[in-house]
Amino acid sequence: MRLLATFIVATYAILPHGDCTAGPLTTTKTPRDVPVAAAKPIRVEAAWIRAAPPGAMTLSGYMVMRNDGTRPVRFKSAQSDGFGMVELHRSLVVNGVSMMRPAGAQSIPPGGSLQFEPGGLHLMLMQPNRELKIGDKVRFQLNFDDGVAVDVVAQVSADPPTATTH
Repeated sequence: MRLLATFIVATYAILPHGDCTAGPLTTTKTPRDVPVAAAKPIRVEAAWIRAAPPGAMTLSGYMVMRNDGTRPVRFKSAQSDGFGMVELHRSLVVNGVSMMRPAGAQSIPPGGSLQFEPGGLHLMLMQPNRELKIGDKVRFQLNFDDGVAVDVVAQVSADPPTATTH
């Protein structure tokens, strides 16, 4: 019994204490390079939203998803409290005319990546719940077929983030 009491006191001493009702978790990490938990094979880099004119009802989101795992993963959808709808689209040119089409789920092979970029694959962000300005941040949840969900924060910017070397 004494050993159990010592264990409980020691455990309490090393665990963080906080008000569990304090509200949503916030982060001070840069939104352009948000790491994910080690158990999740997906890593997201350079997440950003292209700035749009005031009153715009549609914006585009970009990023790079990397599969650091040993099995293929399949990205199926995204959602955000910042937008009424988020869809996966691809820009393409057909008979000389630029257009966008829903892209559907996308597979990422082990060690591979999926590039979301202007003029290609992107998140179509519709019905923003507030006007977004350069520097604003928006949280997304990326959903995969295996049930894994990855949280990402993207920053509104006029230009893509500059590449970084590691």
